[in-house]
Amino acid sequence: MTTGNDRRDGAELRNATGSGGATPRGTLAARQLARFAVAAVLVAIVYYPVFPTLWRTWMSSPNYSHGFLIPPIVLFLLWRERKRFVDAVRAGTAWGIAIIALALVGNVVSIRAGIFMTQGYSFVLMLFGLSLFFFGGRATRVIWFPLAFLVFMLPWPPFLMNVLSFNLKVFAARSGSALAAKLGVPLVRSGMTIHVPAGSLRIADPCSGLRSLIALVALGTLFAYLTAGAAWKRLVIVAVSVPLAIAGNMLRITALCLVAHVWGIDAALGFFHDFSGFLLFMFAFVGLVVVRKLLRCETCEGEETAPEGRGA
Repeated sequence: MTTGNDRRDGAELRNATGSGGATPRGTLAARQLARFAVAAVLVAIVYYPVFPTLWRTWMSSPNYSHGFLIPPIVLFLLWRERKRFVDAVRAGTAWGIAIIALALVGNVVSIRAGIFMTQGYSFVLMLFGLSLFFFGGRATRVIWFPLAFLVFMLPWPPFLMNVLSFNLKVFAARSGSALAAKLGVPLVRSGMTIHVPAGSLRIADPCSGLRSLIALVALGTLFAYLTAGAAWKRLVIVAVSVPLAIAGNMLRITALCLVAHVWGIDAALGFFHDFSGFLLFMFAFVGLVVVRKLLRCETCEGEETAPEGRGA
């Protein structure tokens, strides 16, 4: 015969362990964490070749030199969302298995085809699958942005990079030289070369502004995520980072022409050449701050007041 106390004790036991072995709401069970740790080790083994290749890419390619900063930023964002993440943990979803399988297929195809770039994107997809499978959809929505932000450490498709680099280089040479001419600099532009009385400035690939564009889009996206306000306002902040980067590079080319005309070609191609890249980035960052002020947005104060699933 079962008493009322027995029934209450049984109900409390089921609530403590979760229905059907499911994870209790807002908790991370030790067994769950152990399984996730084992899965994470296996994933690290499978994707191990990706990491040294990424490191070499960051070291050798100026377009991706910002890649070193992305993992620490992601760790900071995950730490920032830790309380909301734990509160949102539920039983895992079968969609996680499907995404894990898709990521593994993508990784195998990438290895067979010898395409490193897609291996990196497969790794990011794998992280989403693991989160869904072990922690549920609600918790994954809390950390979707930090996980997605990892794509900024990965290489872009080479064809897209070549097309963007060429068009940005053409625009920078034309607009930068035109503005310098309006400011009184005697010059003649021949393709990607700008001739001034003191010498010639060649607009090479590093001067296309693509490196700044990639870094500033990443910065604008992070800036928007850390900004409180309507979704359309945060999208505007992300979108405006593109013209800011292009305009900044145009002004950089103009400044190089001015310095070459006034102080000589050696001065333009020396310290000022590198320093102007820093000025370009600061110009764009100030532009983002101004746009945020115009949109009347504010920086998010903390995790507790931030809406769930926010992001750009």
